[in-house]
Amino acid sequence: MRESIPYSLRYEGSSFKRFPVLTITINGPSALKLVLEESFWIAASNQFYSISFSDNTSYKPILKKGLFGKMKQYLVPCFTMKHPATVIKIWHDGQGFNLYTNDSKYSSVEQLISHLPNGTSLE
Repeated sequence: MRESIPYSLRYEGSSFKRFPVLTITINGPSALKLVLEESFWIAASNQFYSISFSDNTSYKPILKKGLFGKMKQYLVPCFTMKHPATVIKIWHDGQGFNLYTNDSKYSSVEQLISHLPNGTSLE
């Protein structure tokens, strides 16, 4: 039997282009593993995918020139890092990640590595 993980779904964006945002409450390593196994395809299919360990993510619309020079609206994720916070941004191909943190338990590379699974490669 699979464990039940509480979540909520909302949509961000304009009436022309919206995307789903899932807020998931993870209460331990097995829940995190299940969420990653079931949702990592989002990052692997070149979509925005991030994990924040606190409710600190918002989205801001910006105007930017598109591929053919026409102004286009994009949504940019914004992470509030006022209190100790950690955000993992998975690369668009799902082959790596960036970690942003101001949490003291990750204040050195050695401390960060001690929290990663064995065999994790860092560059």
